[in-house]
Amino acid sequence: MLTVVERPVVMVPPRRRTAGWWLPPWLTPTRPTTPASADEAGTAPQVHLWGYALRREWPDGTHDLFGFTPRADVALRRLDRDRSYWRTGPVRPTAVYLVPVHAADVTTHPVRDCRRPSCPDVPQRGQR
Repeated sequence: MLTVVERPVVMVPPRRRTAGWWLPPWLTPTRPTTPASADEAGTAPQVHLWGYALRREWPDGTHDLFGFTPRADVALRRLDRDRSYWRTGPVRPTAVYLVPVHAADVTTHPVRDCRRPSCPDVPQRGQR
């Protein structure tokens, strides 16, 4: 008969002046650093990023714009998943489709009950 003896995990205090931190290095919380400029923060490229989002039309004339991604294959998977979710429900959207948009358009879009005609609604816009 074989027996396996496991050694207990021993926590040793860190060799630094923060004596109150008794966590192993992989559990030590990282302190966020503030970037020197907006370009280092990653916000500037996000504004000009083109991609795809899902647009869901409702029977009362409102729409939702959500699920931005720059990749077309991910957008198509999200579209299939959203259509399959609403297919069996009692309340269904009138249309669900992909629209090419800026990332900024999706982040500034209201969460629900949007009736603005200026929202992206043409699936072929931006296509080659």
